[in-house]
Amino acid sequence: MDLKKLSCLFAVLLITSSPGWCVDMNEIPSAPPQDSIMAGPREIAQIQDWADLVFGTADGKKMWPDNRMDSLLGAGSLPFSFVYGGKLSRDLMGTWAYESRTVEEADWIRREVSWTDPDTKIQVQATVRSFRRYPATDWVIRFRNTGSGNSPILEDIQALDMPLRTKGNQTVTVRRNYGDVFDERSFSFFTTGLNNGDSVHIAPHGGRSSNGAFPFFEVQYGDHPTGTENLIVAVGWSGQWAADVICTATGSVRLRAGMERTRFYLQPGESVRTPRILLMTSEGDLTLAHQRFRRLMLFEYFPKIDGKPILLPFALQCFDRYSWSMPEWATEAGQIKAAQFAAQAGFDTLWFDAAWFIGGFPNGVGNWEHKPKEFPNGLRPVADACHAAGLKFLVWFEPERVAAGSRIAREHPEFVIGGAEGGLFKLNDPDARRWLTDLLSQRISEYGIDIYRNDFNMDPLSFWHRNDEPDREGITEIHYVEGLYETWDELRARHPMLWIDNCSSGGRRIDLETCMRSVPLWRSDTNCFPGREEWTQSHTVGLCSLIPLNTACAWTPDSYVMRSTMTAGLICQWDYLNGDFPMKEALSNLAELKELRKYWYGDFYPLTSGDPSPELWCGRQLHRPDLDAGIAMVFRRTESPYTGWMLRLQALDPKALYRVEIREGDSPANSEDLSGEALMTGREIKLPPRSSLLVRYKKLAPSGG
Repeated sequence: MDLKKLSCLFAVLLITSSPGWCVDMNEIPSAPPQDSIMAGPREIAQIQDWADLVFGTADGKKMWPDNRMDSLLGAGSLPFSFVYGGKLSRDLMGTWAYESRTVEEADWIRREVSWTDPDTKIQVQATVRSFRRYPATDWVIRFRNTGSGNSPILEDIQALDMPLRTKGNQTVTVRRNYGDVFDERSFSFFTTGLNNGDSVHIAPHGGRSSNGAFPFFEVQYGDHPTGTENLIVAVGWSGQWAADVICTATGSVRLRAGMERTRFYLQPGESVRTPRILLMTSEGDLTLAHQRFRRLMLFEYFPKIDGKPILLPFALQCFDRYSWSMPEWATEAGQIKAAQFAAQAGFDTLWFDAAWFIGGFPNGVGNWEHKPKEFPNGLRPVADACHAAGLKFLVWFEPERVAAGSRIAREHPEFVIGGAEGGLFKLNDPDARRWLTDLLSQRISEYGIDIYRNDFNMDPLSFWHRNDEPDREGITEIHYVEGLYETWDELRARHPMLWIDNCSSGGRRIDLETCMRSVPLWRSDTNCFPGREEWTQSHTVGLCSLIPLNTACAWTPDSYVMRSTMTAGLICQWDYLNGDFPMKEALSNLAELKELRKYWYGDFYPLTSGDPSPELWCGRQLHRPDLDAGIAMVFRRTESPYTGWMLRLQALDPKALYRVEIREGDSPANSEDLSGEALMTGREIKLPPRSSLLVRYKKLAPSGG
């Protein structure tokens, strides 16, 4: 493709695009709108009171006042548990020295609570946050040995262990998610009803937190004056967690969550932490609960740059398309050419995946040095080309996996569980972690990296287990996960404008703690292949209902694929080096989606289920209440026999008038003014197979105004 012709074509598209819909990056919100989605004072006070009750005494046995008895959250004991020296924590902690202090912060109330055993000097510390704008609280428990000898055995540590206020005459429903399973089911929800004597056990596979399970799940109960009570539970642990919802024979329900296996003593001065637990309550509509939870994640958990949520990239990334068949692509000249194309096409990021280091992928992991022949000057010339063109530069690493024969395996076998034969890097070893952090920080500075991509293509659980010493089961995993967080935190502290892309064979390590430090830009390795756009539609419905920031990959530039794939950002593996590449179509569709990016920072409404069945339609709506505007995208899948579908928008003002633009496929948009009532009542739309409809709307005035 001639870059001069491309530049002229892009300029024409900018001139002719509709100015009324152009995105203003100042429209990315820095705080949630204060509207009817947000919880009222009663709901927020209720969970703050609950946290005061259960953490406000040595044993948590202070009871609810009568006017709080409608809460689903049970009280009467501490909401965590463990066994220490063969005794249950509930039988011990009431006699331990108890201290508590409260710190008032801008967005939450923080409680620092501790219990100390006067005999063995083990200290249990709880850091609890109750949010000011959400009916939510989270906590982390830390155990510290302040004594001079090894502690008695700590085991069966449950960071969450609490009853729910159920009456035994209503079914409890657990709604959970597959996590990433590398097929069409990834991130799909499914439900299980619990009657007396039933239970649900949830756990991932192999030590990666969202590998075959998802550490975000919901418990619903129907005995409440306003209808269903909802509890969203998030487990923040980037390792092998487990959760149980247990309905006893008498109908009482108990929640438990923590690491799957713990049994260890602590050495003098040693400390360990538990998974982070987040609870958010709501009443009535589960969709309302999801909107609140998305806002909580977006504004209180995900990292920010300059006080706002990260603006996700529109990135050119062609590793899977070109790296195996076109060696000249993975060179300094090839990547500079890619940067030039990316800038001219309207991308804002060049993504350079696993093709730059000695030995290549996968056999070269552990060689975090550029290929000297292909990149004689390192990666800095590519970064300079990106920055000169206004692009960010994203570079792939996989530092936790070490290949046999790699430089780390040869020169630092003591840093590897597996030694010179390769294996898992010892993030649990403070010396090894510091060495790796220094190396990564050096590469980030040397190569001019703006976005650090951390991949992890192995299951670590067996390595952790085999590294544990007798009576130290779980210690390697704990210190490893702590080491991961320390590494990422240190990189972000040294490079304040850096942000991290969290990948793990796709989306297999998405949890509360990784979301506090990173964004999953490659949410499933189904992105590695073309033709998966209809799976991607379903992945979006499942994942975006709870996790607002994530992206997927489009292999072709046609509107069906691009719209199917878009979230708050977009990754493209276009065949841009092909002389027959449809450039005009690509530029037009990319420009369209960039205009829509701001709406993904609002509320997400699935208009259909996330069922991936090929015969079904799929639809979603993104609404920005602060802008009184939004979009909807509807897809008739390739094999769907259904010619029509009722489009009913949500969250509109029925008495207001809206300017509506409707565009089928690549056809010109039709514009009309409709009432909110008409848009929510619905209209039938008809589409041919494998086609999409884009609806844009903006509030004009109250009806009749």
